[in-house]
Amino acid sequence: MNDDLIRLPDLVSEYARYYEVDTQEAAHALHELIKELYLEYSVRQGKVALPDHIFWVGRVGSSQRSNRIYKLFFEGLIKYFDDLCDPLPGIDKDLVRSYCESDSSTKDIPVGLIYLSRVALGEWILDAGIEPPDYMLIGNADKGAKGSEGGEKFQAKELGSISLIVNGLINLIKEVDKAHTEQPLDDASGKRADTIKRRALGLRSVRKNFDPCLAILSLAEAAEVEMPKSHKTLRKFMKGHFQGDEG
Repeated sequence: MNDDLIRLPDLVSEYARYYEVDTQEAAHALHELIKELYLEYSVRQGKVALPDHIFWVGRVGSSQRSNRIYKLFFEGLIKYFDDLCDPLPGIDKDLVRSYCESDSSTKDIPVGLIYLSRVALGEWILDAGIEPPDYMLIGNADKGAKGSEGGEKFQAKELGSISLIVNGLINLIKEVDKAHTEQPLDDASGKRADTIKRRALGLRSVRKNFDPCLAILSLAEAAEVEMPKSHKTLRKFMKGHFQGDEG
């Protein structure tokens, strides 16, 4: 099995080792992360099942897919991490509920048989506009100890953030152009266009304490464009490109 493919329990242990925390803290952090993904992909986009190119049921001792076709769901993953970070007596935390399409029934799958691609998971998180934990985008988590400055780490995490920013800025330009040139179809789209134009105009502020990164994220929110959620991430890559920035 290559370095990218890991079992579900390894996701927790790698997080704990990388950030030097205990299992419960790692499970809690991953529980919060999956809940964020649930809000984006399930609540907002209506996707209930987990992508099968990221999570799948393998075989004993092998990441090769099971002959049977299984679907895994957000609910099962959330419950698994929840049971780990807040264990209850009598609850088997080593099983995840799935649906077996091969015999049209629900199945409890041992967590050790659930595999995932660390890189694909990291990219999926980025696509949701969320910054993934560093080790998910690193070829080998053991090499990515906290504080490591390796080039591989930069290429994975940093370039992922840069890609999100560049694509976001391109889409922002398109949305601002539409707001100025296209005729609104109804009141809601008219209000949306007005908000986009108003927030775009705000980028020209001359206030001494003006934070352009916050203004860009505010514009992105109005335009419904994916950008890094933290203005600190944006500022990290745009430092020195705005009037008033030092260095």
